Amino acid sequence: MAYAEFNNIPNVQTLIDLIVQFAQANGWVVERNTLAGANRTATVRIPGISDYVHLFNTDQLSLRSRISIGYDGNATPALQPLVSPRDISSYELTGPFPRLKLFSNGTAIHVAVAQAVAGEYRHHAFGVLEKAGAYAGGTYVDGTYWARTGGWRGVLIPNGNNVVLFGNNFNGTGCGHVRADSIEDNRINCYHQLCNYFGGSLGVEGQAGSGVGSIYQATTSDSYDSMWLGYVLAGADDNTFSGRSVFQPIHLTVRRPGTTPYLSPIGQVIGLRACYMDRLEPEQEVTIADETWVVFPWLRKLAMNDRTDSPPASGNYGWAVRKS
Repeated sequence: MAYAEFNNIPNVQTLIDLIVQFAQANGWVVERNTLAGANRTATVRIPGISDYVHLFNTDQLSLRSRISIGYDGNATPALQPLVSPRDISSYELTGPFPRLKLFSNGTAIHVAVAQAVAGEYRHHAFGVLEKAGAYAGGTYVDGTYWARTGGWRGVLIPNGNNVVLFGNNFNGTGCGHVRADSIEDNRINCYHQLCNYFGGSLGVEGQAGSGVGSIYQATTSDSYDSMWLGYVLAGADDNTFSGRSVFQPIHLTVRRPGTTPYLSPIGQVIGLRACYMDRLEPEQEVTIADETWVVFPWLRKLAMNDRTDSPPASGNYGWAVRKS
C-alpha cells in the first residue's frame, strides 16, 4: 500500500501529472506524459500485467480515461490500437482543488479529489482486478460522472447520465470499462461496460456489474449482485461489534451470451470497499486490526431529493479506501 496527499492543486492538467508521478512511484511505467497548452495526455501501464491506461483532459471540467490493448505514441487516446469504445470521465470537476488523495493497493490506483465546494468529491479509479480465474484482461478504468445541475432521483437517475464508480446506469455516458476476454464466447480483445445493467440484448460491448447502485435500482435489476447495496449497505451500520459500517468488497461480474443474463465473476477491485456513512464523516480514518481505511462520500454526504438543480448529493453512500 502507498498513499500521498497534495493540497491546492490549481487545475486538471496538474492533477493528472500528480497522479502519473504517483503511479510511476508505485510500479507503473509511464509511456508518455505530455502537455499541449492546458491539456495533458499521459499513458501508463504495468508491463506484462495491465493493458495501457490513458489519462487526459480536453477542458477544465473532466479527468478522462481510456484503455487500449495496443499503443501508438503518436496517436490520441481515442485512436489507440484496440481501444475501449468511449472516454470515461470524472465530471464535473470544480477547481482549484483543495486536496488530492492518492491510494495505491497492489495493481489498483484510487484518486479522491476534494472539490472547491466544501464536502463534495469526485473519484477516479484504474488498475487491474484481483482476478477470479485465468483470462486475458482485468484492466479497468472508471470515474464519478455527475453534473452539477438538473433533476435528481435518488443516487442515480436510471435513464440518465449520473454515474458513480462501478455504478448502475442504463445510459453508456460516463460508464467505465473493464477488459475481460472469453474464448468460449468468441470475445477477444473485449471491453465490458461497467453499467451494472443486464437487461436487453448483449449488444456490441459486453456488460459488467458490481452491485453498486441505488436502492431503486437494487430492487428492480435482474442481476442478483445488484440487490446487494440497497439492502446490505442500508443495514450495514447494524454492526453490534463497533456500530460502524461493514465495508463491502466490490466484486465484478460479466454477462454471458444468451437470453437469460447468466453471469461469471471476473474478480475484485483491490483496496476499495463500499460503505454506509451514517456514523462516519468524510476523510475519516478507520482502523481495523492492522489496516487503516479512509472513507469518502460517493459525491457529497447530503440528503438526496428530486428537486431540479438541488445540490449534488449521495446521502450516506460512500467508499472506503485502504491507506495502509
